[in-house]
Amino acid sequence: MTNEATNPADAAAAGVDPEARVEKMFEYGYRKSNYGPDELVTDAHGNPISVVDAMMTAKEAANTPTSTPHLCYYSPRIPGNTGSAIRLCAVTGTILHLVEPLGFNLRDTKLRRAGLDYHDMAHVVLHPDFGDLVQSMPDSRIIAFTAHATKLYTEVEYRPTDILLFGPEPGNIPDPTDIMFGPHVAEQVRLPMRPSLRSLNLTNCASIAIYEAWRQLGFDGGQ
Repeated sequence: MTNEATNPADAAAAGVDPEARVEKMFEYGYRKSNYGPDELVTDAHGNPISVVDAMMTAKEAANTPTSTPHLCYYSPRIPGNTGSAIRLCAVTGTILHLVEPLGFNLRDTKLRRAGLDYHDMAHVVLHPDFGDLVQSMPDSRIIAFTAHATKLYTEVEYRPTDILLFGPEPGNIPDPTDIMFGPHVAEQVRLPMRPSLRSLNLTNCASIAIYEAWRQLGFDGGQ
């Protein structure tokens, strides 16, 4: 009986490519800090994938038929949340709008890692400010998700042209009350939670909202 090689030298001697070992990329369940930033997110040919490669203009987004409402993150600050939203939007066919200022670069490693290889399958629009979003989608209802609302998110009849608006993650940032409760907002809704608990993760909230809207619309385009 042959013993399995347990280190790179023994693996090489046994004809096993040490580069293929899981330990090369991960250590104790986390990605090694010295691992190249582009090596996790590549296409079938090994070329780096970035969400920048699949950007849409605001005009294109307004004219593109969709089966789900649009998703908007106002001034997101955590790249992993936006990366997860990119993956969410890719699998549901949702257009993702990001309103500047952002708290990260769109080529950020954490964003790329959270989005996996879905970056070129999602349509993302970058707006320089909130007014640009409002102006580019004049026929859309903006539905703001906020813990300060009284109406539940399930009490809305969603349309594919709606924009589901989520504010920035908690932190040392200006109060976005003018964005979440301004005259441009048609509805303010909330997700129910147990008393005394603070909040859900941003993209967890967005996932709940998108799938409820998509359910109401018959999961058109899904299978």
